[in-house]
Amino acid sequence: MQHQDTTPVQIAELFFSHWNHNRIDEALLMLADDVLYDNVPFPDIVGRDAVGAFHRGFGVGTEFLLDWKVTHIAAAGNVVLNERIDIFRHRDGGAITLPVMGTITVKDGRITVWRDYFDPADFDRQLARIRGAATA
Repeated sequence: MQHQDTTPVQIAELFFSHWNHNRIDEALLMLADDVLYDNVPFPDIVGRDAVGAFHRGFGVGTEFLLDWKVTHIAAAGNVVLNERIDIFRHRDGGAITLPVMGTITVKDGRITVWRDYFDPADFDRQLARIRGAATA
């Protein structure tokens, strides 16, 4: 549980730190039960459990370890804007490096909306290269 006196920026920074240290369960606990995860341009995912299933289904924490570098962060009220370079390091070598712009909305110490914007074609090209190399 987050403390009410923790700022939205501090919550966002801790959230990304949990992902980067493979503390996925701790990161997920920072989400509201009914969180909206809007991974633009893909369909919305609603609910903490569904967000966890999505990331684990992709291999976060097993096939891929994360290194999400926040390059800029600012808040307007309870909305945190974050510009990042997201790096997904594959267990067999190689990495996906992706510029991301995102927002996190915090209410009562929990993340209620997590929205990321990125180029899915760039992500898919890099993923295909990694997975192709892993099976070769």
